[in-house]
Amino acid sequence: MRVLRRRAAAVLGLALAVFLGFAYAEPVSLFEAWGALRLGLSGVRSHHVQAGPYRLHYLEAGEGPPLLLVHGLGSSAQQDWGRLIAPLGRRFHVFAPDLPGFGESERPTAADYSIPMQVEAVRSFMAAVGLHRARVAGLSMGGWIVCRLAGLHPESVERLVVVDAAGMRPDGPSIPAEVLLPHDEEGVRRLAAAVRHKAPVPPSFVARDILERRRHEEWIVRRALESMAAGRDWLNGTLSRASMPVLVVWGKQDALIPVHYAAPLAAEFPRAELRVLDGCGHVPVADCPEAFDREFMQFLAAADVRDGS
Repeated sequence: MRVLRRRAAAVLGLALAVFLGFAYAEPVSLFEAWGALRLGLSGVRSHHVQAGPYRLHYLEAGEGPPLLLVHGLGSSAQQDWGRLIAPLGRRFHVFAPDLPGFGESERPTAADYSIPMQVEAVRSFMAAVGLHRARVAGLSMGGWIVCRLAGLHPESVERLVVVDAAGMRPDGPSIPAEVLLPHDEEGVRRLAAAVRHKAPVPPSFVARDILERRRHEEWIVRRALESMAAGRDWLNGTLSRASMPVLVVWGKQDALIPVHYAAPLAAEFPRAELRVLDGCGHVPVADCPEAFDREFMQFLAAADVRDGS
């Protein structure tokens, strides 16, 4: 028995050492795997679908009225919306795709990763999963994408939530695009500070893993940023047809896309409400979960009463 116990202890010790070594070497992967496990245990389903020319990964939950969630640049459905997918699934049929180039979706080398390209990818995704019309929400670059979708194809969008969206023509100094393309640990920390209000400082082993992952997708982010900077796709003057109810939510302390862009964007829509959340940065979904959830859920729930859903 003593021999068996020693062998069992040795095996457990080895397993623990391997686990800790992996956690130290690839903490982001471990965190994502844990998040995916939690989503699966909460009933969120993971699928792939052929959407036009792109094979896309998406998360799905619930069986109610359709709700489409679109993530931001350099992110994924799980990273930006994962916290909310299961709770939203208790009331809505939630679809959260990874855009081409991000998450678990394919990374076509010939794509330009422009806003029009991503809008068409979202339209192809909607067609592939049978969404003719849905409530739609987008964060950051995802906000830009869903605004364009609503302006060009208003028949596809029942209600729209736009969170700290990119896309308005710059009218003053902005954070250099290179902040989104870190090349060292300090660059990772600058990126975290730009995206999150009072962001925790990532330790070196976490910053190194983030940096390594960013290097693999840098060409995609750079290609997207170059397309944005060309100035062909600004939202100014393009949203008059988006006559559905719109909620624009912004973090007051957003260091990446300052809050002074919020009111001009809201004014582009015929029917928009604006909510500015104090104490929130560029990602109020994570920075201010209680305040964000209250505004988000109330607006989506109002659709059940006002729109007869």
